[in-house]
Amino acid sequence: MSTPLHHKWFVILNPHAGARRGEKDKEKILNLLKRYNFDFEYAESNYRGHTIELARDAVKSGQKRFIIIGGDGSLNEALNGIMSVNVKGAHDVSLAMIPVGTGNDWIRTFDIPNDYKKSIEVIRQDNLVLQDVGMVTWGKNGSTETRFFANMAGFGYDAVVADKVNSMKDKGWSGKWLYLWSLAFSYLKYKTCMMRFEVDGQRFNETIFTVSIGIGKFNGGGMMQAPDAVPDNGEFNMTLIRKIGVWGILKNLRGLYNGSFLKDPHVLTTCGREVRIESRRMIPGEVDGEQLGESNFTISLIPKGISVYCGSDKYLKQKLKSH
Repeated sequence: MSTPLHHKWFVILNPHAGARRGEKDKEKILNLLKRYNFDFEYAESNYRGHTIELARDAVKSGQKRFIIIGGDGSLNEALNGIMSVNVKGAHDVSLAMIPVGTGNDWIRTFDIPNDYKKSIEVIRQDNLVLQDVGMVTWGKNGSTETRFFANMAGFGYDAVVADKVNSMKDKGWSGKWLYLWSLAFSYLKYKTCMMRFEVDGQRFNETIFTVSIGIGKFNGGGMMQAPDAVPDNGEFNMTLIRKIGVWGILKNLRGLYNGSFLKDPHVLTTCGREVRIESRRMIPGEVDGEQLGESNFTISLIPKGISVYCGSDKYLKQKLKSH
């Protein structure tokens, strides 16, 4: 048994994560934290958006270190609660993850094991990096909405797939096949449209099937849709897929998991710090798998916006540091 960490933690568990695996394994995870001598305050998320409220209130009360037990959506909600208090960047607040979700894509970039005990051991290593944060703004009912993201934002087909995945999760389904089934089902529903883009002032029009804007490399349960993304290099990695037929999707399915799909002529990649996406037909959007609805969107980068615990510097620009 190693010596205790000399930090006070705020732990938020989502019991609905991973088809209610969070609820099923709650005692097991909390007992592991106690066994490893974590000093923590505990809260449980009871409904969609509740983790935002819990994290926001905790930051306002002085909490600085968070452990999120859940999936990508839980992490996104925690980030949004924290950033709502520190909009320009929560550099003095730290986020750690014990994965209990379905996709668990953020942890892949940060080399966090999809295992309770091993992920807790990663937190105990006390290795931190300041990762970039994305901020999406859009109009809704005459007002401006804002949502932050830690991993990836998707527009067009990506957002339709995420919506289908979420509806199936709500019905209790889980597993990698869930994303593959949603890819197929959503293709029948979605229609490609002309989009107007502005990336750091450079403007262009494209008939686009889908757009992925990455801080991390992975989404969709392990698909590497932003292979060149570096989460602390101060810019988004953006992948645009032009109009593509069903054969093109099937041909590139394996390439989605190793990044080789970028070789397809339908695929365009670029990078930047601010992106505007517009269309005459409203565009569906999502961040970290969470729905934004349909609108025109502006996506901005907050460099090194929040401190996170990670396993290695495999995909990072800067080396890890101890806190």
